[in-house]
Amino acid sequence: MINKPLVSVITACYNGALYIERSLKKLLEQTYGSVELIFVNDGSTDNTEEIVLSYKEKFEKRGYQIVYIKQENQGVGGATNTALKYVNGEYFTLCDADNFFASDYVEEMVSFFQKNPQFSIVRCNGYIVSEKNINKPIRTIAGGHDELFKEDLFENCLFVKNFHFGSAIFRTKDFDKINPTRQIYPSRHGQNWQILLPMFYNYKAGYIDKPMCYVLYRENSIYNVVSKQDVIKQYEQKNEYCIIIKETLKSINMPNEERDAYIKKIEIIYSKQRLMIASKNKDYFKLEEEYRFLKMNDALTRIDVRWYRRCKNKFYNLLFVVGGGASRMLLKLKKSYSKNKQLLLKNKNKKEEVNK
Repeated sequence: MINKPLVSVITACYNGALYIERSLKKLLEQTYGSVELIFVNDGSTDNTEEIVLSYKEKFEKRGYQIVYIKQENQGVGGATNTALKYVNGEYFTLCDADNFFASDYVEEMVSFFQKNPQFSIVRCNGYIVSEKNINKPIRTIAGGHDELFKEDLFENCLFVKNFHFGSAIFRTKDFDKINPTRQIYPSRHGQNWQILLPMFYNYKAGYIDKPMCYVLYRENSIYNVVSKQDVIKQYEQKNEYCIIIKETLKSINMPNEERDAYIKKIEIIYSKQRLMIASKNKDYFKLEEEYRFLKMNDALTRIDVRWYRRCKNKFYNLLFVVGGGASRMLLKLKKSYSKNKQLLLKNKNKKEEVNK
C-alpha cells in the first residue's frame, strides 16, 4: 500500500466552543487518510479545550493526529505564526474554527498537486453559509470573479482585485524555501496576506472550480462587529490591515524599488478607505488629514474629491444655517474642535520638552 503524503490542517481558535465541534466532525469525514490537525487554543476562556481534547481518541482511531497548543491570546495571526512551527505535512492548509471543509476537500487538492507539480499553491471555490442554516448556501465565494484560473496572483491578492481568499493548500517545502524560519507577522486581525503574498510572489497557483470549503457568515464576527462600531475602531482596523501588508512586503525578497512602490500604493488605498469612513461619519478633522495626504501624493480621483466636497459642504452649511438644531450641532463642532486643538497643543508641548 502506497503511503499518502501527510496534510497539516492549521486551526487558530479563540472562544470557538459554539462552532469547533462541527469543524472537527467534518475533518474526520475526509475521504483522505493522512491528516494532522494543528490546533492552537489562543487563550480561550470557554470550554474550547475540553471539546478539542475529547476528539483526540476519535482522531487517533481514524489514523489522524492532533497537535494541541495552548497559549495566551495573541490574535489569529499570532496563533497561526505559532502553528506553522509544528507543521509536519508535505502540504498544509488553514481552517478557521467556525469554517469547515467538504468531505473530498483534502483528497481533491492533493490529487491536483500530484497531477500538476508546477504549482505550489492550489485554491478552490467555496460557499458562504449562514449560521442559521449551513445547509443552504448564501452564495459561492468566487461569484463574479473573472480571473479564477490566473496563475500569477500576487497583485490580485495584494490589491484584493478579482480575487477571493477562499481556501488554499500550500506545498510545505516551497513555503520553507522562502520562509525557512516559518515566521509571519503576528497580527491580531488576520493571517491570509502573510502566507499568500510571499507564496504568490514566488510561485504559481492552480485552481479547482469546485466549492469545497464552507465559510460561516456571522453577525458577531470581528469584521462585522468592527464595521458597526465607532469610527475609531474602523480606522484601527484599516490601519492594522495596512500594517500587515506593509510588514509582509518587507519580508519578501524583492527589489527595494519594487517594494517601495507597492507600499506607496497600499498607503494610498487605505488612505482612500479612511477618507470614505471620515466622510460617512462626518469626521472633518480626519477627512482633512487624509485629503491632504492624497493630494500630496497626487492620488486624488474625482470620486475622492466628490466625497471630500460633499462632506465639507455639509460642514459649512451648518456654520451658516440659523436654527435650534443647527446651533446645537455647531456648538458640538466647536467643542470637538477645541478638544482636538488642546490635544494637539499638549502633544506638541510634550515633544518640545523631550527635544530640550
